[in-house]
Amino acid sequence: MPGLSTRTGQALLAQWHRVAGPTWAALCRRRLAAVPLTAVSVVLVIAFHALALTDAGERFVWSLAGVRADVPPWLVLLRLPLSLFARAPGLPWWGALAQVIVIFGAAECVLGTVRTATVSLTVTAAATFFARFLLALGPGHPLAVPPAEATLADTGPSAAVVGLLICTGWACRVPVLVVGTALAFSLECVLTSTLSSRAHLGGIAAALLCAAVVCRPQVRTAPLSPVASPEG
Repeated sequence: MPGLSTRTGQALLAQWHRVAGPTWAALCRRRLAAVPLTAVSVVLVIAFHALALTDAGERFVWSLAGVRADVPPWLVLLRLPLSLFARAPGLPWWGALAQVIVIFGAAECVLGTVRTATVSLTVTAAATFFARFLLALGPGHPLAVPPAEATLADTGPSAAVVGLLICTGWACRVPVLVVGTALAFSLECVLTSTLSSRAHLGGIAAALLCAAVVCRPQVRTAPLSPVASPEG
């Protein structure tokens, strides 16, 4: 009989194929037509990075996609879709680009364009407004963050990536991806006191809700065998 490590490796490989298989099949069948949202997102990340290299361009990007704790909520909602592609504090632009290509691309192949966009925006909005809640808690709360965090931009695709990883794992029946993502970002919250890391808790909760509501796995039913006619 195979050992524990062999069985574990086989189980992990099988779960990997549950995500990689549909992704590869969709890309082979439809090519870029399978990932229109991802393609547009890649262009936006590159364009925003190029614009932000100049002072005037950076101000322009901020006027379109800038989100921070002192921005009015109505303006946050208007800027939220483009804020996913603006430069994030502590994340190089090529890191955001890699996240968009890999995670957005796989999610779009598995979930479809509409559900990928829905999950991305919902989870990002949840993380953004949960960050404001954390800032309002004050310094004595266990989840409190340093006041200086309020001045940092709340942009980038990280919250959307959390949501898409969880929802893709849920839809493909890959519990390792769902649990691993939730635990990894929860551990980040424990180890660091940054606003972005702790805001991911709100994103995780929203992602699990999205997974349960709009990303339910397809139920595969076995074909019914023909009923034998009774003998006369």
